[in-house]
Amino acid sequence: MKEQPLISIIMPVYNTEAYLDMAIQSILEQTQEDFELIIVNDGSTDGSPAIVSKWQKQDHRIQIVAQDNQGLSAARNTGLRHAVGEFIYFMDSDDYLRPDALSACVRYAQDAALDLVFFDADILREQNQENQLSSAFPYIRKKTAPHQVMKGSEALAQLLDHQEFFSPVWMLFIRRSLILTENLKFEVGIIHEDELFTMMTFLLAQHVGYLPEPFFSRRIRANSIMTSSFKWYNISSYLKVAEELQRFIQVHPTNRAVVERYLNRMLNAAVWKAHALPRGERVKLLFILISRWNKYLHMRTYGVLLFKKKK
Repeated sequence: MKEQPLISIIMPVYNTEAYLDMAIQSILEQTQEDFELIIVNDGSTDGSPAIVSKWQKQDHRIQIVAQDNQGLSAARNTGLRHAVGEFIYFMDSDDYLRPDALSACVRYAQDAALDLVFFDADILREQNQENQLSSAFPYIRKKTAPHQVMKGSEALAQLLDHQEFFSPVWMLFIRRSLILTENLKFEVGIIHEDELFTMMTFLLAQHVGYLPEPFFSRRIRANSIMTSSFKWYNISSYLKVAEELQRFIQVHPTNRAVVERYLNRMLNAAVWKAHALPRGERVKLLFILISRWNKYLHMRTYGVLLFKKKK
């Protein structure tokens, strides 16, 4: 029988050979040593498989799971199926985790009996990268009160009030029993999947707490999902997230107010970006929004969608 580690770290890998060594090393250098690192090779075609194999030979805590390319959501779900730790942490394969991150999170989670710990992140700038690009992704909270144990939905409401709700799952440290009990998993076939998973995690967690530390360093790459040009796939994924959250509040109506506040924020921001779509797709989107999502959208957002010129 597999011995249970305290923490299961899930790291999907797809063609990140240039950054993979740094990401794996940042995990192996954690001061909290009781963990398993589940690396899911999601059909990489570069040198990533050789790199993870090299590291596995050096550290018995590394487990490699290989699959055909299915996308980030499916890779994380595969990792969850293999995880046995008391806590779950999702690590990206091109980023960096501060050495004291896991020890601080697990100590707080155990001392306060938390289902979820959330924390901040910083930007890992590429050489010669413009500050304008990296400053577009702020992950530091300035108004959220630290070390207060709250119900997840209450914490979510405060984060939305302060405009400090961030969806990336690598800013979360989660008790695995919450994931198992609520059958939490990532929606396959979309991008922006963190928007849904993180919302559901907050809404279903009974006890959450905030550590005001930038434990995670996010690499901003010009060719990443975060920085690529906005396409129909983006907006259709946001709409899928909205649909799933509406289904959620049908089952959990006490969360309707906070979910609808989030939908107002998310949909207006997403449609604002959609002005970059071709004219025909913008018109198509307009009819979808009017027929299904009009209650959440501002008139100014419609104006941006129809009349703002693509840069």
